[in-house]
Amino acid sequence: MSTERGPDGHECNAICLGGPCHGLLMHIDQDIGILVVPVPRHSREEAESCARYRITRERIRYRGRREPYVALHWADPPPPSCPCGDPVP
Repeated sequence: MSTERGPDGHECNAICLGGPCHGLLMHIDQDIGILVVPVPRHSREEAESCARYRITRERIRYRGRREPYVALHWADPPPPSCPCGDPVP
């Protein structure tokens, strides 16, 4: 059984599909809505940015993991004024 942990220390239960965070595993606690996800930076000089992902009913199964991941589909690029971590209307 996989016990991958996200940056918040919780077991990962969701996976980002498409967009700039494709394949990123994370922990979510909600069933519906859009999340603002910080895009991983490749260097310290790279500017911080975020991407919007929609929580779906789709589940992705992987061998060796009892529970499937919640599929988070890339919604679209956020507005330029969207700071990472702020809720999106």
